Amino acid sequence: MNNEILLLGKKILVDASPVVLSYQPDENFREVWEDKGGTWTYENGYLVGCEPENKGGILLSRQRFDKDVMMSFTVASVLPATRDLNAVYCTTWDDELNYLKKSYISGLNGWYEAKSGIERFPEDELRALTPFYHYEPGKEVRMTVGAIQGHNFLLVDGVLIQELIDNMDPIVGGHVGFSPYSTKLKIKDIEVREICWEERKQSYLPEF
Repeated sequence: MNNEILLLGKKILVDASPVVLSYQPDENFREVWEDKGGTWTYENGYLVGCEPENKGGILLSRQRFDKDVMMSFTVASVLPATRDLNAVYCTTWDDELNYLKKSYISGLNGWYEAKSGIERFPEDELRALTPFYHYEPGKEVRMTVGAIQGHNFLLVDGVLIQELIDNMDPIVGGHVGFSPYSTKLKIKDIEVREICWEERKQSYLPEF
């Protein structure tokens, strides 16, 4: 990962952001993660999540993070699955509904038309999507997702793909995890960092 992540008005100092969870998958993954939906297994160094129906599988960290965090992980779809490589963060589980409460979701090849982006869940509350980044199914990529007081970001292989700024009612704190939506994916090399950032002053200089 780059030593800095440059966002609108913010600079994330990656090296200064302490690691609060580092995880390599193993057979005892349920000591660290809790599967809430879909089928989750350990296979050859990967967490494998599968949800063939038109809904999201859910794997959540048992650990809760009350400060702003970002999560990096290596992920690939498991062919012939091609879509919806999703991460969730700032999330809490609703035992009555048996699904997520308010959360942020970042994903690749989703939203029915192979779009990438970020949404505030429940769906239709707030979204920022793009058709211009296309994930190549079956290829491993490194995703980084997170939020600073509602300022969301999504990076793939160190390149910023999307920002979503939720200033009205930002979701702060919660669990992190993964959500294959009607797909199958595999994940490894998971790292969660507490975000250290500073203000980034930006302005235009005359160009004519």
